Amino acid sequence: MSELLFYKNVVPLNSETHRDLHLKAVKKPLAFAKEANLIPALVDEFEFAMDDLPIAFLPGKEQPSAVFVAGLEPGSSVFITEDGLWNGKYAPAYLRRYPFIIGDVEGGESVLCVDDSYEGLSKTDGVRFFSKDGKPEESVTNALALAQNYRAAADRTDEFAKKLNTLKLLRDIKLDAKMPDGSEKSVHGLQVLDEEAFAALPAKALGELHKAGFLKAIYSHLFSLRSVPKLISGAEPAGK
Repeated sequence: MSELLFYKNVVPLNSETHRDLHLKAVKKPLAFAKEANLIPALVDEFEFAMDDLPIAFLPGKEQPSAVFVAGLEPGSSVFITEDGLWNGKYAPAYLRRYPFIIGDVEGGESVLCVDDSYEGLSKTDGVRFFSKDGKPEESVTNALALAQNYRAAADRTDEFAKKLNTLKLLRDIKLDAKMPDGSEKSVHGLQVLDEEAFAALPAKALGELHKAGFLKAIYSHLFSLRSVPKLISGAEPAGK
């Protein structure tokens, strides 16, 4: 998933151009994700999401990418309601970070960016990004912290996926599901941990995974596959 999902026009956020910009509430806050059946996942959130969301991997040119499986077919998510809300216990950080993201400026430091096509941006309504004298408001400092934490966790996730790939611990699968009406749906092109290969790892390789703190993520990933039936019956509402 090398291309940014959901983001359409990312621009650096600055106190001059965006002095009067506000972030307002929208009627359907997560409607932008209603057609995403795969959502980028962070290794740090595996244990929090495993009861709700199956975790898998998408093969890539350089390394696999961790994803949450949110639906059984492209263009459909069982976790986004008609009201644009998350119908589950845990909402992925990728969704909570939007419309912000950390961007790299050539020859300079990383900066907070925003998708200026987002409908929640306004010049009159909502919470200001900057004070009238150009100082960042709390909304910006909070967004920056979330985006920075996401970037750090994404780097750890890349390291995790690369390690699994190097150790040849991933196998190709097809998620098959029989629907209540008798029809069948399948999600193709995914990978999961090869449990036989994992069990056969030499002690040295197992020790490396333990030292890197990846064993919990591996077991959380395996446990999450028990959540596949929720893609058929629908997500369980938060708080239940």
